[in-house]
Order: sequence, then structure tokens, then C-alpha cells
Amino acid sequence: GNHVYVAGGNDDAVAVFSRNSSTGSLTYVEVKKDGVGGVDGLDFANSVTVSPDNDHVYVTGGNDGAVAVFSRNSSTGALTYVEVKKDGVGGVDGLDGARSVTVSPDNDHVYVTGGNDNAVAVFSRNSSTGALTYVEVKKDGVGGVDGLDGARSVTVSPDGNHVYVAGSDDNAVAVFSRNSSTGALTYVEMKKDSFILDNPRSVTVSPDGNHVYAAAHHDNGIAVFSRNSSTGALTYVEVHLDGIAGVDGLYGAQSVIVSPDGNHVYVAGRSDDAVA
Repeated sequence: GNHVYVAGGNDDAVAVFSRNSSTGSLTYVEVKKDGVGGVDGLDFANSVTVSPDNDHVYVTGGNDGAVAVFSRNSSTGALTYVEVKKDGVGGVDGLDGARSVTVSPDNDHVYVTGGNDNAVAVFSRNSSTGALTYVEVKKDGVGGVDGLDGARSVTVSPDGNHVYVAGSDDNAVAVFSRNSSTGALTYVEMKKDSFILDNPRSVTVSPDGNHVYAAAHHDNGIAVFSRNSSTGALTYVEVHLDGIAGVDGLYGAQSVIVSPDGNHVYVAGRSDDAVA
């Protein structure tokens, strides 16, 4: 909780800030830019995440079709470039138009969505170095997989058993079971609906693992699903839409997150210039 990392798309960069735990205020530390000091993979930086063990930072570069790896100084928050994995290099697939990156709760695997590949790529992670090894790719329309067209956001359930991917062009959320040993994914199902899930940009699972929330950009709403913890399957609960029943701030819903205590949900409404 001591540092904040931000992906700057037009700067092809990740910015580092130290964080005052009392006030939340930020102090600028440094920036890592694509092509500077040997750094690669940050062209149109899209998404950034910190590994649960706090040792490494992963950043996707959309135009690079890549995920860049950095080690993290836990005292200063500063980053040191480790390596990059690029689409089509060394057998890696699924990273074209790389968008979202997440690390499994057990620290063992990294998942990256490739929007142009309509895919989610799987990597195993070396917990000491942070380095990645390509495992496999799941692509829309291949092997019965559905719901990944325009794959945008990816998240792993807190129990580590399932992976959820928002397919923005499919108006869907795809569900996969996860092999905790290999990280490999098995397709379970997808929820597709042009009314409640029109162009989902973000998907997240509540900390207790009981519910899944998806921000639907074109629906200007937030869709709610209950989750079967055994199978990962989703059951539709409700949707909240901007301008209906007093709801405001969801126009162009872009991102959704649940508070760590599980009591509240926050949604960024891009076209509303708002947080609901």
C-alpha cells in the first residue's frame, strides 16, 4: 500500500508515486518510458498491476503487443526493467493489442488479454525474478471458446479457481476454470447480452468470491452476477443503468472495482466524467 503505479498510454510509460497511507496523497518518484534505458514493451501502455507478493510490476503495451516486466524496490517503489514478452516472438501468442494484465492470487501465473487477437494469454511466473514463460492462449472461436471478441479486461477469482474475461465486441463475459499447477484455462461458459453487457470494458470479482461485476460501456451501466464458487458459472442478478431510478455517473462506464471489505462498488463513468 505504499506506492501507486499508473500507465500513461500517450507517454508510452508507467509513472511511479509514493503514497501517504494517512492522507492518500501522492509524491512523484520516477517514470519508466518505452525505449529509454533499455525499457521495451510500453508503447501505448494500457494496464498495470503489482504482483500479490509486491515484488514485481507488469505493464501491457497495446501497440507493442507486449507485457513488460519490472522488479520493484519495496522501500522506494522504484522499478527496474527485467524483460518483455511480445506477440509472435519466441512462440508467444495472444498479445496483439494487449490490454489488461493480472497476476493470480498465488503469484504463480500472469494473464493478459489481447484485444486484436480476441484472446487471453497465459504465462507462468518466476517468483524470484518476475520473468514469464508462455504457457498457452485461449482464442475466441477456437476449441469451442466464446465471448473473447475484443477481449479487454481479465481478472482471477480470489480463490484462484476461475478466470473471467470481458469481451467488449462480443458483449460478453467469458468464464474459465484454472489449473492452479499449470495456470492453463478450460472454457466453462460465457454470458452474452446486448442489453446488460453492451461493450463491457471491465470485470471484477468481489473479495468474498460470491459476485461478479461488469461495467458495460455502451449500456452506461453495471451488471451484477452471482458466482458459483465450485464451477465459476454466473447467474444474472440485476443491472443498474445511468439515468434510471436515480442512478447517475455511469455514462460510458469504463472501470469497476469492489472495496477490500466487500461493502461498496465503485464505477468510473468515462463520458460522465464521474465516479459512481
